[in-house]
Amino acid sequence: MITSSSNARIKRVRALQTRRRARQRESAYVIEGVRLMREAVDAKAPFKLVLHTRQMREKEPRLLEMLSELSVEVHAVSDSVMHSCSDVDNPPGLLAVLSQTAVPLPPKLNLALIVDRLNNPGNLGTMLRSADAAGVQAVFLTGDTVDAYNPKVVRGAMGAHFRTPIVSTSVADLDEQLTGLETWLAEAKTGQPYDQVDWSRPTALMIGGEARGSSRQVRALASRSVHIPMRSGTESLNAAVAASVILFEITRQRGRR
Repeated sequence: MITSSSNARIKRVRALQTRRRARQRESAYVIEGVRLMREAVDAKAPFKLVLHTRQMREKEPRLLEMLSELSVEVHAVSDSVMHSCSDVDNPPGLLAVLSQTAVPLPPKLNLALIVDRLNNPGNLGTMLRSADAAGVQAVFLTGDTVDAYNPKVVRGAMGAHFRTPIVSTSVADLDEQLTGLETWLAEAKTGQPYDQVDWSRPTALMIGGEARGSSRQVRALASRSVHIPMRSGTESLNAAVAASVILFEITRQRGRR
């Protein structure tokens, strides 16, 4: 059992939890909890390391045996060590380091989401979760959007990383990816109402960060604008909520055909 937070493995986990550069350098990230762990196993995600408390061994013996059978490096740790390397106030007692393995893009896109200059990890996590549920085939992250493997993003996405292609890209490369798609920029009080758009055609929806919106370069890629009508006095919706509302209107319309 690992009982010291000075252990090299623990220092590595803490670095991955707190530093984007460490995640990029190792091409790795951390997941926590039984639910995400099961989803990772089902998705055949590449595990690098698993840490668990004694209580978790008693609670989930079969899951830990399964991971050991996959030749994953599995270590028991003390409660204090788990707390030191967890990203949550009440650690679930189970975490893993995974390789950042991208879900492949489909040959032809029918629905894509572009997220530009979004800095809030909770918002991006919620957006990824909604995109996954709405059947989005690819999510492109541009500008200085928060790292998709930030632990808060991973938690909020609820397994979307295992099912939905998530691509960090430049605006120049994004332009190539959008070939054949109608590009709609979501804005406040500008453009067509979202429920009056015909969403049957191949579509890319662009969502900008709440503080600064989309960059000029990304806006230039949009052919049209769309908005969500609201009662007077309400300035705008949270970016993740706005994306969810529009994505599920697209899903609703397409489900009728």
